[in-house]
Amino acid sequence: MKTNPGWHLKNICWALLLVALPFTSFPILASLLGGTAVAPLSALFLFVLMLAAYLPDVLKHRSIPRQALPLILFLLAAIFSSALANFFPIESFRGASVWKNALEGILTVFLGLAFYLVTIQMLETRAALRDSLKWIYLGGLITITASVVQAGFWHLRGGYPTALKVLQWYLTSSGKLFRARVTGVAFEPSWLANQLNTLYLPLWLGFSVTGYSAFKRKLFGIFTAENILLGLGIVTLFLSFSRIGWLTTLAMVAFLVFRAADKSMNAFLKKRAARAGGESQKGPRFLVKLGLWLGLILAFGLIILLLGVFFSRIDPRMKYLFDLERYRKFGVLGWASKLSFAERIIYWITAFRVFLHRPFFGVGLGGSGFFFARLTPEFGYSLPEVVRYLFSENVIPNAKNLWVRLLSETGIVGFSLFCAWLFSHWHTAQRIEKQGQDKETRTYGLVGKLFIIAILMEGFSMDSFGLPYIWIAAGLIITFLRISTLKSETENPKTVP
Repeated sequence: MKTNPGWHLKNICWALLLVALPFTSFPILASLLGGTAVAPLSALFLFVLMLAAYLPDVLKHRSIPRQALPLILFLLAAIFSSALANFFPIESFRGASVWKNALEGILTVFLGLAFYLVTIQMLETRAALRDSLKWIYLGGLITITASVVQAGFWHLRGGYPTALKVLQWYLTSSGKLFRARVTGVAFEPSWLANQLNTLYLPLWLGFSVTGYSAFKRKLFGIFTAENILLGLGIVTLFLSFSRIGWLTTLAMVAFLVFRAADKSMNAFLKKRAARAGGESQKGPRFLVKLGLWLGLILAFGLIILLLGVFFSRIDPRMKYLFDLERYRKFGVLGWASKLSFAERIIYWITAFRVFLHRPFFGVGLGGSGFFFARLTPEFGYSLPEVVRYLFSENVIPNAKNLWVRLLSETGIVGFSLFCAWLFSHWHTAQRIEKQGQDKETRTYGLVGKLFIIAILMEGFSMDSFGLPYIWIAAGLIITFLRISTLKSETENPKTVP
């Protein structure tokens, strides 16, 4: 039987898109886009897929997933906010164009929407999903390998060879290798942590917890591919020295521990009530579970304290983590300045002040930076990085936090629509896990929840819509639902009277 050449092209481009995901700022693409840092290599293959696969399919069937509706409404709200910004005064910032900045922001949302819709369109069967997971794993292995090579040279030789620096220059628009921090093939270490946490680690962690694997074979008959990749991924995340990255992974692990403890406690109380010949009373049941939750909270508090002590010994930025005297004298910002974190807080505060200035529809995508010179807190002028952004760097300051960026640039309307879109995916993942009739389906539901937790946490560090990871992760959740629903309907067909 003859196969359609277009079908082969579509699948090749999809595989290349997934393998290329770790390359966040490809220099050739960055130069074509005017020197922007956010230039994922996978966008090239996305463009081909949109023209060759997605748009023809939409024109033919005239339908899009209903789960995309809040996101489309968010896009429309963002466009409206950007258009509305032309009707109130915006201060000049070194001659930067307001409309050009807004257009760039709108295009990045379009890019994210395209990644989301193409992911859903490409994955229609379990076989396609399993094959795609293998390509995703290969991309993850590439970034792990690059990171291990970088760490090896730094810790064994105390520096990077010229060949590695040249290679990094060809692979990333920053062209940088960082002191004692791995970056993989990403723009910088925090971007590496972001891609690990929002796509790769939730997959490998969820699959490892449930024992399901995309591969049949196991190493020594014990370790699945996900087990091995999870271990290597966590080591890579640690070597990135991204603090929000560490916290994101800790949040996912905490969720799994609390979830498992709650499930075990429910089973224990149910069994004890059955032995007693009745149902457990609500009062004692509540007290037992309250004790469990308080105990777990204290345990994780102790773990965080111990991790803080550990990282304050190995990371120079964390040296003053427990300097309570400085905190008492100079407050949160003075204490955070010694942790190289005060700059982030300043950006967050400034962006939130922009939101208070225009609370309903915001100041338009890319517009918050124009207000930074007027609204930056006084303490910010004592921080060299902030002063550089405000007076010498030829770039518009940004919030460096997705949530305050949404508030400042799209207002409460855009923020609510985006959060509604995320919440609908959490609800979808919960539904998949609850109604799943096999281990594979339930695993997909758990992975979906880990995706959302990671997106929520990483949003406090990244504010770009142009990186593909959150969009592909969200698209995978809808794919999980579609595949689980199709199997359920196949196994339990509706009878026709």
